[in-house]
Amino acid sequence: MGIFIKRIAIFLSTVLLVALMACSSSSDSSPEQPVEPYLYTPPFAKNDGWQVNDLDQLNIDPSRIETLIDNINNQRAGFLHIDSLVIVYNGELVFEQQLRDSLDKADAWAGNTDIDLHVINSVTKSVNSTLLGIAIDQQLISGVDENIHDYFQHKLPIANWTADKQNITIENWLNMRSGYEWDEWNVNYLNSANLNAQMNNASDPIQFLLDRPMATTPGSTFAYSTGISFGLGRIIQLASGQSLDSYLVENLLTPLNITKYDYWSLDNQIHTGSALYFTTRDMAKFGQLFLDGGVWNGARVVSEEWVNASIQQRVDLNSDGTVGYGYQWWMGQFTANGQAYNTYYADGFGGQYIFVFPDLNLVIAMTGSAYDDGQPEERSIRNILEQSILPVFN
Repeated sequence: MGIFIKRIAIFLSTVLLVALMACSSSSDSSPEQPVEPYLYTPPFAKNDGWQVNDLDQLNIDPSRIETLIDNINNQRAGFLHIDSLVIVYNGELVFEQQLRDSLDKADAWAGNTDIDLHVINSVTKSVNSTLLGIAIDQQLISGVDENIHDYFQHKLPIANWTADKQNITIENWLNMRSGYEWDEWNVNYLNSANLNAQMNNASDPIQFLLDRPMATTPGSTFAYSTGISFGLGRIIQLASGQSLDSYLVENLLTPLNITKYDYWSLDNQIHTGSALYFTTRDMAKFGQLFLDGGVWNGARVVSEEWVNASIQQRVDLNSDGTVGYGYQWWMGQFTANGQAYNTYYADGFGGQYIFVFPDLNLVIAMTGSAYDDGQPEERSIRNILEQSILPVFN
């Protein structure tokens, strides 16, 4: 009840402030209007599989989150290019805010006109990895030890063929240790010189991928590749004998009660490295699915074995092991109130995220539009998590 009273007090103070400003000196004929302070409201139930709850009813103080939304709405430094935020606590949707009010250039890639749908870019990789796990559960693929070239005999001959290239497995592709010479991080993704863009523009993208020269032995060196994730989607398509769209809908979107989505295609296939568009509520479902061991609302969607394999850190990307990679999922660590919390998460170009914090029973989904050089530095996801969200729930 104390939090509720505080909320009423804040609301009345806000009304009084606006009234006083309206009555201020009329010598300035066009005073600048302040952004109205944000007051927390619980999410709406939409019959989409989510149970919703109210932070006030849970006796959780939302003031930090209110300040966060104020900072975003006022375009303060460190809080730019954030388009939406969803928070799920103890399996219930407790916060949802759409922050963008217009479409952006990424919507044009798929011809999307629905403001609630947002490109998720490389979060698509984590969705596709889940789909691959389902194909293994269904025994359409025998396992991650299969050789990738068994699916691409029709692409022979393959350039730069070596004994190392001959031995690339699905697992090598899943954990980004293919051995290919591949660097797509040192040139902006929107630049045609980017290696990923070169593959997308190739007449035969799969051949472009398979023909890459080898730099290291498969399984030894991490080299992030959106092309590899596209190749994994092609394996699912070939193994299932279905279009990737229909297999995705039948085995993943329908079980998760996801009815609204979009995508763009490459070589007559959903680009499973970066092409899906979801609502932020639906993005969060994938985090909750993994947090619940592959079960959504009591129904098994993907095996617990696959979930555990996917979020196992298989690659250490810094010296203390706090940043790593699994099967198309990232691993990291954040600190709130002096306590370190491990997370696994999906991460997409521009600021698309699904964070899962098992110790807090917390899922956070975000979208963003930091596409151009310099824009990612204009907001700090770490500070947002550590200062504005995690302390609310720890």
